[in-house]
Order: sequence, then C-alpha cells, then structure tokens
Amino acid sequence: MSDEGGFLRVRWARGVTMDADDVRSRISEITEMSPRGKRPLLVHIGLVARITPEAKQLLVEDTSSTRVAILSEDEVGRVLTAFNHRSAMPSRYFSNEREAITWLTEDPTREADAVE
Repeated sequence: MSDEGGFLRVRWARGVTMDADDVRSRISEITEMSPRGKRPLLVHIGLVARITPEAKQLLVEDTSSTRVAILSEDEVGRVLTAFNHRSAMPSRYFSNEREAITWLTEDPTREADAVE
C-alpha cells in the first residue's frame, strides 16, 4: 500500500489467494491512510491466483474510497474482477496504468455532466 498524494495504491502479490481477512486488512489501511476523507484507489490485481467468495463480497460492499480503478496485466485479472460491476462505488477495470490514473484523478462531476 502506498500514498500517491491524489490517490492510494494497493499491489496484490502474484499468486496470492485474496481472502476476507486480506480485504478487511486493506480496507482498514485505506481508512487509516485517509484521515481527512475518502480518496480514489488504484488496485494492481497482478496475477492473483484466486479471490474467495467472501473477499469478493467485501470488495463489492466496500465504500472506503471515492472510486476504484482495477489494473491488471492480463485477461485473468479481468475475469477475477468481473464481479466489480456491482461495486458500491464507481469502479472500472483497466489494462493501462496511465488511463487508470487519469480516470481516478479526474473530476467526477465533469464525468457526470458528460453522461447527462
């Protein structure tokens, strides 16, 4: 976990199985690292081996950030995070880090205006 100023960054290790305790721990860290309020989150999913059903549910329900960009190096990451469309906060999948950071740091009200 690192603080990038305008957003937080989480890197999941290659080959790890993400379980509920892992997710709870990350959510606590995110909250502790943002004492002035919620911030965007960039998640490097890497080549995670598996995400348990309980961990998926916690991720979908999590509201500790203002928005989440999930970044992966391969299509396995996209499959592993397909549940993300039900997230309680705005979230998107990316394969390009620059695009993910741009989306995270743009003004969300500008995006809402573009949709109307």
